[in-house]
Amino acid sequence: MQISEMSLEQKIGQLFLVMINGPVLSSEYKEHFMSTKIGNYILFAKDLTDYKSIRTLTDSLQDLAKTTCGIPAFISVDQEGGMVTRVFSGATHFPSNMAITASGEASSMEQLGAMVGLELRALGININHAPVLDVNNNPNNPIIGVRAYSDDPHVVAKMGVSYMKGLQKSGVIASGKHFPGHGDTTLDSHLGLPSIEHSMERLKQVEFVPFSAAIRNGVDSFMTAHVSFKAIDNEVPATLSKKIIKGLLRQQLGFEGLIISDCMTMKAVKDAYTTEQSCVMALNAGIDLICLNAPPDIQSKCIQAVQAAAIDGKLPLEVIDAAVERILRYKQKYQVGHVTTQPQETYPTHEALADKLSKKSITVTQGKEMLPITGQKFYIISPPPVRTSIADDTVTTMDPFCKQAAKEFGNMYSEITIDPNQEEITSIINATKDYDTVLYACYSALVNSGQIQLYNALKAEGKKVILVSLRIPYDVMKMKDADCHIAAYEYTNRSVCNVINVLAGKTKPEGTLPIKLH
Repeated sequence: MQISEMSLEQKIGQLFLVMINGPVLSSEYKEHFMSTKIGNYILFAKDLTDYKSIRTLTDSLQDLAKTTCGIPAFISVDQEGGMVTRVFSGATHFPSNMAITASGEASSMEQLGAMVGLELRALGININHAPVLDVNNNPNNPIIGVRAYSDDPHVVAKMGVSYMKGLQKSGVIASGKHFPGHGDTTLDSHLGLPSIEHSMERLKQVEFVPFSAAIRNGVDSFMTAHVSFKAIDNEVPATLSKKIIKGLLRQQLGFEGLIISDCMTMKAVKDAYTTEQSCVMALNAGIDLICLNAPPDIQSKCIQAVQAAAIDGKLPLEVIDAAVERILRYKQKYQVGHVTTQPQETYPTHEALADKLSKKSITVTQGKEMLPITGQKFYIISPPPVRTSIADDTVTTMDPFCKQAAKEFGNMYSEITIDPNQEEITSIINATKDYDTVLYACYSALVNSGQIQLYNALKAEGKKVILVSLRIPYDVMKMKDADCHIAAYEYTNRSVCNVINVLAGKTKPEGTLPIKLH
């Protein structure tokens, strides 16, 4: 369909990328999409079951879009790897970005991106909200962390660009995020508005480097950050800022591709504006696609608000047309809605690469002389694998680290809560009273201070502590006197198995820290 043939309702429907809420397209959502002409969808873990059902779902969404809108749909997902993975059946669970950098396998990144693209394309998914191009240079960042490749902007650029090239060559649009950068924040934008107050010169030297590199190398989409950049626009977050979207990204950096908002129901924007207001503001700022993880009533209100703004001139028609023209151009470029390959449940060669990367990522940062620990008497402690941020998805069923390690070593163990209280800490101290050494696996301890208090209590009792960081290596900064420290970068069955193999001396640790622990 040509843009000249489209009604205002059809055009506005193309500007939204919305949730569907389940593995089957319900009659409620089907009727809603038919009435609103919404033409693009974002899928989450709750929508994605087995690989055959996923393809059935995406085919049904494409049929609906073509019938209702006359235009095939963008169908997107957040398939970053590590703890931010939505698809498990029909897709390989690759390690986190920071783990991959630690593995020293930068040369595998384009191949990895191509593998992910092949898998997603076969499932009927045509946009991946990846790679993460944020530079994680703030140890207290609660939302990015191991989702970033490194704290070095040039490493992030190299890894992200390689991944992007592979993904796009396989027929899936890479949507690098979160422009202009979410790495140096101490607040999760799902929960409030983070602020970055660095000068423009510093932003050019650090935050902008990976995004600029991606533009030079042909990235076709970015997702924006709900972050306030005081040096550019001290009034509104990046997603709503004309100065940042049109001024910086379009004019100064010369980006001509698709610009997708982060979800417009996140508190970083929702606390200051209604969702309807922020949608109109974002489109005026230069956003092409509004991401909306919200039920049909909110979706309808946002559609109505955009229509009203278009009719009364608050949202110029030329702004809408420019966004729709880009959307149609990239749907044509990627032959959206035309998928010839069939999905598989698993991909053995892809799994082999994931195994290799995970194995090589395990990093011993201090106390290497204490390994291996086979045959020693020690007590094992860990929390369970749980979601630590809204960006994470439900962790797949797995035993906690302590139980898996106890099976290997035959030692006693205790499973602690993610943020143990004083009563629980006292109980653990009593349980470990006859042990000189404790194998302690922590998980996002920087934001769960009870884990740090437990560590301090163990050291106060004179224990030797072998510390395993099951997610962010920065945890050791609060536990610097650990007798040994191992960084795993994620809490998955694959990483836990590889850490245990290192502890048992079955494999040697090969990883190198991608960040500075200062």
